[in-house]
Amino acid sequence: MPGQVDGSSAEVNVVEASKSNVPSLSTIVARSFHPVNPYIKKVLPDTGHLRAWWSTIFTDEINDNKTRLLSAIDPKNDTAIAVLSMRRMAADDKGAGTWNMYELTPDHDVEGYKAMIDSMGEHRERLMLGRPHFLIQLFGVDNTYAGRGIGQRLLARSCEIGDADGLDIFVQANASARTFYWKQGFEVGGEEVMPGETHYVEYMLVRPCKT
Repeated sequence: MPGQVDGSSAEVNVVEASKSNVPSLSTIVARSFHPVNPYIKKVLPDTGHLRAWWSTIFTDEINDNKTRLLSAIDPKNDTAIAVLSMRRMAADDKGAGTWNMYELTPDHDVEGYKAMIDSMGEHRERLMLGRPHFLIQLFGVDNTYAGRGIGQRLLARSCEIGDADGLDIFVQANASARTFYWKQGFEVGGEEVMPGETHYVEYMLVRPCKT
């Protein structure tokens, strides 16, 4: 899932997420994507079921030694206003990481979800299978904070983590975010149009390790 393009926000803290951040993280996808992305709004609506689903996922990721869950916190209200989840993938790992690990709720759009996740898994395996790497599983910035450089700071931090571990990074992102990723050294490895009336285009991007 994509990150939004945004300009600088030094007062916001970029941190490794903790359990105290989970309640506000449970709505971060809705706050990040629903105002600008009809496909994500349809596939991952903001309901009680989905908030509980996200809470479970983020709690597990905080405790998972394969996952780095980065967040930006607004110190004025201690609210999570951005998230970037990156998972260390083994050379022979299949699928789309965390996205394949949890049962869907009655409120998910199953067809749209399956198309999005199958695409991520298939392209990641095509481009990355055979070598360890990081998968950016989720990356979003609260739409009301867009334009402040928060996404740039989160992505830069994820690139530092990849470089420190000597690993390339794979991400699936929407077409509008392509230039944003290029500026951090990502290269396009493919594209796919998601099903439905929105003609939502996803790009597959890989950032070679800079060591």
